[in-house]
Amino acid sequence: MISARAASPGRPSGRFQSRRRALSRTRGPPRARATRSRRSSGHARSSTRPAEAGTLPCSVRTETLEIDTRGRVVTDVTDRVERFAAAGGESGLLHVFLPHATAGLAIIETGAGSEGDLQDAIERLLPRDDRYTHRHGSPGHGADHLLPALVPPSLVLPVEDGRPVLGTWQRVVIVDPNRENNRRTLRLSLLGG
Repeated sequence: MISARAASPGRPSGRFQSRRRALSRTRGPPRARATRSRRSSGHARSSTRPAEAGTLPCSVRTETLEIDTRGRVVTDVTDRVERFAAAGGESGLLHVFLPHATAGLAIIETGAGSEGDLQDAIERLLPRDDRYTHRHGSPGHGADHLLPALVPPSLVLPVEDGRPVLGTWQRVVIVDPNRENNRRTLRLSLLGG
């Protein structure tokens, strides 16, 4: 038997509408997101946030670290990134973020002179003099504010079984020529699934 009432395009017929209404009444409000924070030794903060109901099974684990870059333009943070990834033992994507306007993150080879080469390249590209419109701070500080356009403040690494996937000689480094701020915040967030 064919119904005399035709469903309009894009809308389910009456039988499906009543089923949808019944389901929406039984589901109730979305489950609240659980958040757990802890203070660990040093200056690290950590939290874990599980996925909401109805989404793909995944979790986000976050830790915030304070890094001292005093006296160095290039500071290797690979060991800290690896420790964070290993703590959960899961696979996923690791977002590394440096919330500062005068520093960036890079993946380079260290220990073979690349740090000095990178520093020399930055000094050639962004000389520390009074040519910049941005003039607060010490002479040449305007160059520090241009650095994140060349060396971005974030990067994403794949993680497999708690290990960041890096090439043989690749290291994660903070690039920070700004000597007016030697304390940097590094935020690590692992989206595991």
